[in-house]
Amino acid sequence: MADKSLITFEKRDDVAYITLNSPPLNILVQKMMDEISDAVEDVKADDTLKAVAFSANGKAFSAGADVGEHKPEVARDMIGSFGRMFRALDALEIPVVMAVHGAALGGGFELVMMADVLLASEQATFGQPEIRLAFFAPVGVVALPHLVGHQKAMEITCSGRIYGAAEMKECGLISQIVPAGDLMKTMEGVLKDFRRASPLIMRMNVRTLKESRGRPFKEALILSENRFLEELMTTEDVREGIASFYEKRRPEWKNR
Repeated sequence: MADKSLITFEKRDDVAYITLNSPPLNILVQKMMDEISDAVEDVKADDTLKAVAFSANGKAFSAGADVGEHKPEVARDMIGSFGRMFRALDALEIPVVMAVHGAALGGGFELVMMADVLLASEQATFGQPEIRLAFFAPVGVVALPHLVGHQKAMEITCSGRIYGAAEMKECGLISQIVPAGDLMKTMEGVLKDFRRASPLIMRMNVRTLKESRGRPFKEALILSENRFLEELMTTEDVREGIASFYEKRRPEWKNR
């Protein structure tokens, strides 16, 4: 008998949905990380998709990685799966939307750092408590400085404190805080907007955003202008977008 999957994965109306499905805490065991990686790599290979949406079943989004898989004799395999998952997410060229309720701690907090749009319920909590067990957060120490600044990243990763959604929103990590009952409806509202775009131009947009990160403005602008003129302006979809504007109708994207 096959092992039960720890996530659900489906594609619906141009969006991929990945749901952590190991309630109540959705602990990021190696098997779950491998399943997420497989799903994300499937998403990357599908050029018809316009976004990927993450959520979770249970009382926590994810309370973190499995402490038992951090033992020195097995840690190398765990870090291999951990790194594969984050590299796969970083390689996506469509927006990643995540809806977080309950706790997103340790590896679960690192996972939500990969969201391009992070939605949180009023009860959501975040933190890197693993420092108190003699671990540091491999993704947290790399990603947080860019997301919340060096000083706040130092505080979060060194203190092990648990933070509420309001404080994380003040840091710029969270896009919206909503009542728990409205969380999925709010996510669908965000996805509705993304669904209006050409999948080809959406990928081009996200790719340019990611490639521009950390570059000096002048250098990044040259990259963006060249892609606009040499790639975007050669597509059928840009002509369709212009035509739909003048003809006052919804565009019919060709994805080419």
